[in-house]
Amino acid sequence: MGAVGACVGAVAEGGAPPRQEPDQGWITAATPDGGGAPRCPHGALEDPHRGFVRCLEPGEADAGWLPPSPQPEPPSPDGGAPPPDGGVPGDAGPIDGGVPDASIVSAPLPLVEIKEPEFMNGDVPNVAKRLEKVAPDLAKCVADHGGLSGASGSIKVQFLVRVRGRAEGVEILDSRGVTPDAQRCIRQLLKNKPIGTPSADPVGVTVSLSLRAPK
Repeated sequence: MGAVGACVGAVAEGGAPPRQEPDQGWITAATPDGGGAPRCPHGALEDPHRGFVRCLEPGEADAGWLPPSPQPEPPSPDGGAPPPDGGVPGDAGPIDGGVPDASIVSAPLPLVEIKEPEFMNGDVPNVAKRLEKVAPDLAKCVADHGGLSGASGSIKVQFLVRVRGRAEGVEILDSRGVTPDAQRCIRQLLKNKPIGTPSADPVGVTVSLSLRAPK
């Protein structure tokens, strides 16, 4: 233990790490001493980055608080080789002279028409007008997530409006001509959107969006 204490003291004071023996690397708990037995028969706490080793006492061998053994850093996918032309590692750069992938290019913005909403358990004035204000964002959700699959499409949305006047529990009841990703985008867009003060608490709102491809 005296040798281990001297080792820890050297590291704490900024001294040299534990000595290296030829062809053995850093001395660890498994490194045998002069008699062939492990230096730390009950295990050890090790820091391979700083060369720190503390042998465990007999009662600490199976302690539940001991941290797991340090794991090596995962290898680089390219083996650490520098990228060509001084680029960023892992960045293959643009393909075909920088032409973007067609799958991530936004489709044309569809025209959005807000149908007259239906209410349950009361009324929420001017819901259609409030939704018309976000119609460009609704159209962008569709355009950025695959666009319309045909010349037209539709989405039926349902949500609750409580005293605080915001859309809650937004769900897509029915859809046609739009992707699941576009539906998720619309749900996220309308979530907690200010809708207006309801006449009761809560009021259910069902509204249909009519979508048409631009001419």
